[in-house]
Amino acid sequence: MIRVLYTLVEAPWPPPGLDDQFYFSALPKLLAEGHGFVAPFRFAFRDEIVRTAEHPPLYSVVLAGPAKLGLTSPDAQRLAGAAFGAGTVAAVGLLGRRLGGRRAGLLAAGLAAVYPTLIAADGALMSESLLGLLVALSLLAAYRLVEAPTVGRAATLGAVAGLAALTRGEALLLLPLLLLPVLFRPARGPAAIVVVLAFVVVVAPWTVRNWIVFDRPVLVATNSGTAVAGANCDATYRGDKLGGWWPPCIREHPGMNEAEHHSQALADGVRYAGHHLDRLPVVLAARLGRVWSLYDPFQIPEGRSARVQKLGVLMFFALLPLAVAGALTLRRRGVGVWIILVPFAVVSVTALATYGNVRFREPAELSLVVLAAVAIDRFLRRRRMSPPAVA
Repeated sequence: MIRVLYTLVEAPWPPPGLDDQFYFSALPKLLAEGHGFVAPFRFAFRDEIVRTAEHPPLYSVVLAGPAKLGLTSPDAQRLAGAAFGAGTVAAVGLLGRRLGGRRAGLLAAGLAAVYPTLIAADGALMSESLLGLLVALSLLAAYRLVEAPTVGRAATLGAVAGLAALTRGEALLLLPLLLLPVLFRPARGPAAIVVVLAFVVVVAPWTVRNWIVFDRPVLVATNSGTAVAGANCDATYRGDKLGGWWPPCIREHPGMNEAEHHSQALADGVRYAGHHLDRLPVVLAARLGRVWSLYDPFQIPEGRSARVQKLGVLMFFALLPLAVAGALTLRRRGVGVWIILVPFAVVSVTALATYGNVRFREPAELSLVVLAAVAIDRFLRRRRMSPPAVA
């Protein structure tokens, strides 16, 4: 209910400009109408049919289902995020229960339900809302696999991680990191093979489609090129956009298809970084600072209410020490913490490789609330066990 009210009352709409929300609003309708994966901007403004893989496909495919039934209004599309958010709350609760017990699970679900940053993400017409659900399920599947490496559990992890990668490209980092606890245990090699095979089965059809369309391999999306190009230029190496992303930095490459253009954009960005290595340490620090709200902490990502997002930053810093305490508590209990910490690594690597944006922090927010719940549960447990004071 909180997410529904936020989406309909507080979340900003329509977008002030042509951002990714326009893309994710238009493409599901085009899919429902049978046009396939075509570039929404080119179709809307130039009446051109141009095949695209600018973003991974799953979020648009999921929204195309309701669009096929006639649910194409902006409110109907954005309310899908409330449904994804409800699933995320449930999955986070199950993850907290697995790590810390029943009360920790309830606390984790409660924190996820009221955490302003997660609410703001679910109210925007962006793929982070679906990613949060799939990352939470991936973490849960990874813990279940480590506990008992069966074929079914291995296939589940591979499939869910594949769906996450088809939602946002940085989720490709999830699988190799989540597999480490499996690989380092004796006789777990077959389970790891099943995980990888399941992942390939899920991702391969889209990759093959891209190869056919663009005549070159594109794993899940082409937009990594423009992400790097827009993050490596004069505007983002100095000044108020330091460590961020700026669209005018992306050069046009006429005569190329989408994959070729993005490949050239990637080369442009890498070349600029190579020519400005003296500034790179400062830029990398700023990127990390942005994604972890240490630099320009009150930046407002697309589609989010400024008021709610700022409350989320304050709650983030309140939860952070609790999360550290929760991780230490799990270690003392002999519970493996690597899996629950993987999202922090994914977020940091994504920011360093591209640019800093709070949007990228969605996977880590889930681990944050779970670990904080473990710490709160420990505090309540110790308080209950403490003997009463003697007058």
